[in-house]
Amino acid sequence: MPQDDPAMPPCPSRRGVLTLGFGAVAAMSLAACGIRLEDDAPRIPLIPTRQPIPGESFLLALWRHSDDLADRATSVGGPANGVPARVAALHRRQVAVLESELLRLGVPRKVLDTAAAAPSASTTGTATGSATGAATGSATGGSATPSGGSTGSASTAPSVQGPKGLAAAEASDLGPTAIASLATVSPTAVPLIGSVLAQRAAAATLLGVPVTWTEPNWSAPSLAASYLDSTRAAVYAFEVVAAQSPSGAQHTLALTTLAALESRAHDQESLAGRSAGPPDLGYPLPFPVTTAASARTLAAQVLTELRASIARDLGSTGGDLGPLGALVQCLGDTEVLASQWGVKLSAFPGLT
Repeated sequence: MPQDDPAMPPCPSRRGVLTLGFGAVAAMSLAACGIRLEDDAPRIPLIPTRQPIPGESFLLALWRHSDDLADRATSVGGPANGVPARVAALHRRQVAVLESELLRLGVPRKVLDTAAAAPSASTTGTATGSATGAATGSATGGSATPSGGSTGSASTAPSVQGPKGLAAAEASDLGPTAIASLATVSPTAVPLIGSVLAQRAAAATLLGVPVTWTEPNWSAPSLAASYLDSTRAAVYAFEVVAAQSPSGAQHTLALTTLAALESRAHDQESLAGRSAGPPDLGYPLPFPVTTAASARTLAAQVLTELRASIARDLGSTGGDLGPLGALVQCLGDTEVLASQWGVKLSAFPGLT
């Protein structure tokens, strides 16, 4: 009887094969022989092909657009400490991290290489060339994303040049489809991807074209109550900051920040309804605040911690589009507030 060729990998023997169905035999044989299924492999009946990961086209488009935005921000020019230059560096960081995340989630390298070689595409598919139109009215709070949803469909990038054009390009990743797409990705990736969308909103605002968000529709009011305490603590801290800041620019900024946080707390209380308990009479501060300098230090620390708290909360929404979109908005708004107090802009607000 002929012996097995030692140069060949061990494959299933004939013994027992007749007792298995053909599909099981085929799959078992391929696995035992070390045969890998590629995306472009010929389709063989009963042999499975790779299924894209949840939200794969959205994630690939967001990754590609980060590279496009880095180039666009660089082309704007300006001082090294200007918003366009800082934003360009953030997008370069996003390209590297999102690529690693796609590989971690199971997207084959070959798919990334194919996407990278494809013609440049906007994530929205609906860019119009109007900075104001692209950066306002496209985000919808309860279901934000690029107007077209970061689907990677080819489109013409906004034609407006300079900071306004860059703002429009940043905001093109926000709109109703984006949050819906965000809700489909792996739960472990939601904080990371949500923070990227928040960065886009913050960048558009800092470039002079704030994103307009519509009222979110929440299906679980109790979630708003769970986010409320951190907002109330920040409000209390900024009451102290305002009190310890002398008249002038810092006092004005403290009052502006306090008003923004109080408005957020009011919205969350309204959403929480009966789930919201009364606020505490006071919240502990990390250190004594008795001077303008310590007040400024407190402001930066509180906003940094609030940013991190919101980013963590992104993973707690369970795919509910209302709170998911609202948290992306809050994270973007907090990134803007933090930057005004000297906190360094982040490629992934709240996570780094």
